Amino acid sequence: MNFTWDEKKKLQVEKDHRIDFEKIAKVFEDDFSLDYGDESHSTEDEERLVVVGKTAEYGLIYLVYTTPSEEEIRFITARRAEKWLVKKYEENLRRF
Repeated sequence: MNFTWDEKKKLQVEKDHRIDFEKIAKVFEDDFSLDYGDESHSTEDEERLVVVGKTAEYGLIYLVYTTPSEEEIRFITARRAEKWLVKKYEENLRRF
């Protein structure tokens, strides 16, 4: 899988949220991650998706991304998960 992003957006996320896109790809390996569609920001041309999961570098993060092709995941934005998302994640953990 190829992970891509807009370099200008990457720098903005680093500045605003202190998250480096290059260090969060393993969020997709979290067996307990929450995945859902971002309907409010999706368009006819681009479906946006969200994953909330753990990373070694940042702990629990919220990542918005899109899949332009079967081989590519394009990061849009990321930040540390807010308290309500942490709660949802922990509820999901208890199911297992």
